Amino acid sequence: MVIKYFLSGLFVKILAGFDDTMTRIPIMSHMTKTKKGRIAFACGIFIAITLVMIFAFLFASVIKAIPYSNYISAGLIFLLAMSIQFDLFIQKPKKRFEKKLSHVQRVSIKRYFKLIGFGFLTAFITMIDDTIAYSGLFLNTLSNPVPVIAGIFFGTILQLTVIVYFSQKFSKLKYKKEITVFGLVLLSLLIAMKFL
Repeated sequence: MVIKYFLSGLFVKILAGFDDTMTRIPIMSHMTKTKKGRIAFACGIFIAITLVMIFAFLFASVIKAIPYSNYISAGLIFLLAMSIQFDLFIQKPKKRFEKKLSHVQRVSIKRYFKLIGFGFLTAFITMIDDTIAYSGLFLNTLSNPVPVIAGIFFGTILQLTVIVYFSQKFSKLKYKKEITVFGLVLLSLLIAMKFL
């Protein structure tokens, strides 16, 4: 069971965070010139992800008290997938935020903590929707959420590695939105069937 929950955390982190990674890459490329700057930006993202996981755990605790919580969670994740597919209320604010940050001047290495702050803001604003996806995982693991959290953190480290070292190649990947939508729909089905 531990391996299953770890893999489910990893799976959901990679799928739910796929579109967010695409948003962060151009922002980070604009604001940082060096690997040290990208690492600072990534530290801010890591802090934001930790905060979002706490919110997701609390949200799952509330949903768990409601009958048929797995169907409610599955429905919310499905709506999240549709909002990404049709570019509704979640994606448009992300694009506006990216446009605003594109006018910010590059930050020097001496202002390392400012880069951490920008990384945090970028991640937190683009990850609010991920709270729904993570909360679905915590429904069955409220008593022992450690494997799911470990899986999400491992997925986070993988994504941050891609952002820091392979951002240019990764940004050229086709069908990014479609992959995200398919993964979230699949996740909603797995939660509805209580497989996760």
